[in-house]
Amino acid sequence: MKRPFQLIRDTGIWAPATVLVLHEFLSIPGWRTQIDWFNHFSGGLAFTFFAWKSLPLIYPWTGQLTFPGRLGAAFLAGCTAALLWDIGEFSSDLMFGTNIQKSLHETMMDLMNGFLGTTTTVALLAFLTSKHPTAQP
Repeated sequence: MKRPFQLIRDTGIWAPATVLVLHEFLSIPGWRTQIDWFNHFSGGLAFTFFAWKSLPLIYPWTGQLTFPGRLGAAFLAGCTAALLWDIGEFSSDLMFGTNIQKSLHETMMDLMNGFLGTTTTVALLAFLTSKHPTAQP
């Protein structure tokens, strides 16, 4: 039983899972427009952190990444996740008749907030790691 908990801790999968759970609890009718930015921002934060923590798992096949390479890969993963999330919302609206995306403006703000969450995570990781280069978060 120790192995699954260690994997959850080491990969940071708990971060995006927490955001998804909070998204459901915070989706109170009438509050969506007030907290939607936070959902997308925290999604960018969480997925980028998850990517950062999970990248060492692929080192046996790819070799170890340099610090800037790892930051870049985490950044690209976070931006890709934000984009795919909004593509999913758009697809849901088209195929199932949902009305998740209210306007082009809202969609662009969702993408921007995901990007800002990703950028914030990368900046924090770069700052924290520069202060303690031997202990990567």
